[in-house]
Amino acid sequence: LAFADQAGNLAGTLFPLSLPPYLLFLYFICQDCNGLSPTAKAGFTSLLAFVFATVATSVVAVKSYGLNLANVDWLHSGAEQLLSFTNVCNVVGLKLTLDAYSAGGGATPPPSGGALSSPAFKLIGCAAAATCLATWAAAGGVLEGHTQYLGGAGNLPGGLWTVGFAEPANALSVPTWTIHVSSLLEWLVAMGLVWRLGTASGNPKWRGLTWGMIPSHSSGVCACVYHFFYNAESLQFIVLAQAALTLLGNCTLAFAAWRLAASNGYAFSLPSLGDPGGGEAAEEQEGAAAAAVARAAAADTPAAAAASAAASAGVDGSGGDLSGLLLVLAVSVASSYVIKYGETLLPVVAEGDSLAVQVLAPLMVVAATGFNCWKWWQRSQEDRDFGGLI
Repeated sequence: LAFADQAGNLAGTLFPLSLPPYLLFLYFICQDCNGLSPTAKAGFTSLLAFVFATVATSVVAVKSYGLNLANVDWLHSGAEQLLSFTNVCNVVGLKLTLDAYSAGGGATPPPSGGALSSPAFKLIGCAAAATCLATWAAAGGVLEGHTQYLGGAGNLPGGLWTVGFAEPANALSVPTWTIHVSSLLEWLVAMGLVWRLGTASGNPKWRGLTWGMIPSHSSGVCACVYHFFYNAESLQFIVLAQAALTLLGNCTLAFAAWRLAASNGYAFSLPSLGDPGGGEAAEEQEGAAAAAVARAAAADTPAAAAASAAASAGVDGSGGDLSGLLLVLAVSVASSYVIKYGETLLPVVAEGDSLAVQVLAPLMVVAATGFNCWKWWQRSQEDRDFGGLI
């Protein structure tokens, strides 16, 4: 398993190596003892579709067009959209989980079903099929190396933007930039909801999961920085950093999910896949969950008191509401225009082989990561809920 456009590179080795720890993360995070909603389980699981789609489209990009996947807009977004759809499911599912914890006074919700009991997989599949069909139709049935995703819907008409330098053929379209920006923002919203789960449940291990999500976000930042400089060959080290951060992020996710499951009374078992209703196994799961809730309620501990107080006070879960998702979409679209056309005002961006680009690119990644870490450290010093979505 390897990305065809990175074959022979160290990045091409690191990307597939990141799969096993992610599977381990799925195993622990989907344990019923964590109380995760079926939609959240489906969201995290559906990321596998993005991984395999990326592998497949990279092969097509190299074999059919002789280009890296990042330079074939319609294929690039065809895979990348699955990540965005996955993150939407994560946000909605985590919001449902937060609501369940808050309604239960901080106690772990009983098993509500596995990933297959959620319609998320079908919705993601239908949405992906619809956008692929729309892209094919917009291209008149002829998909070429630089065919744009969704026909480049939203791109400014030629001649309307005349300032700055002319974009190269591999420049990302507005819809493709929207997908990339929304993926980053949705992951930040998910991090915030996970952090708030720590408040609502009284279990600080949830906040540990937020910390474990940071490298994955930084990996996404690497991808956007690489695209910002039009996938310059001199920035292959940014692609390597993306691969390394993906591997690191999946390892930190797995570790954080194991700590969370262990704190919630994890005992070896396969995560439930479907509807928990009916069957002896389901009864055992529900009985174990009820016993765990009873023990937590009976325990006179600071954690139990904190959970009850936090649930009573409530936390802001608006990130998973329709209004929150629409706000993320609006910001993503607006940011895409600023990035796509604003960068043409910066001549250095087009100088892919210059030293300035090779210095600016890693600084952008380090700055974004540093700010993200600082933000969560600041919030860890406060007892109250933070404001806003991210």
